[in-house]
Amino acid sequence: MNKKTKLTLCTVVSAILVVVLYILFHETGHLIVMLSAGEVIDDFSILGAHVSGHGGEYTFVSSLWLNVNGAVLPLIVSLVYLLFYKKDRNNTFYRMFSFFTGLVPISSLLAWVIIPFVYLNGTAPPNDDCTKFLMSFSQIANPLFVSAAALVIVVLGSILFIKKGVLRNYIYELQALKKEVTVNSDLA
Repeated sequence: MNKKTKLTLCTVVSAILVVVLYILFHETGHLIVMLSAGEVIDDFSILGAHVSGHGGEYTFVSSLWLNVNGAVLPLIVSLVYLLFYKKDRNNTFYRMFSFFTGLVPISSLLAWVIIPFVYLNGTAPPNDDCTKFLMSFSQIANPLFVSAAALVIVVLGSILFIKKGVLRNYIYELQALKKEVTVNSDLA
């Protein structure tokens, strides 16, 4: 299998796998809080990207956790994965999978940076987890604290992503492809 086909296949498969895993951990994050509040779960779907239930008794804090844990659980899993990343491992699939495993949860927090500004403007998406979180959080603090906290986490996660060599190895894979394409076109 040539480098272009291998890289394309590894990129597509790892991206799909990471998105499915992200949804699984996102919904599991909500599920954990729902179960801890005593909810009876009616439906859990990865393909539908939702979990629903009824009942349960929520406190102010557990209500906040219900909305934020969908972003927190996949982020924790991603950061732990990045901590154990082996930058010297020369495997295309591993490098592509690791790139998306870091990128997706970290970049998903950008919504938590932006939505508080939109929320203050009165135009936040009504069913978004961040908007639901802010509806409660804004009773005790300025929503921009959420933006600041999310931005700090994005920056720290990005630093880890770079320091562990994930971005460097992703770029190496792309450069290796470019070299192969150049060599093949020179031979033709």
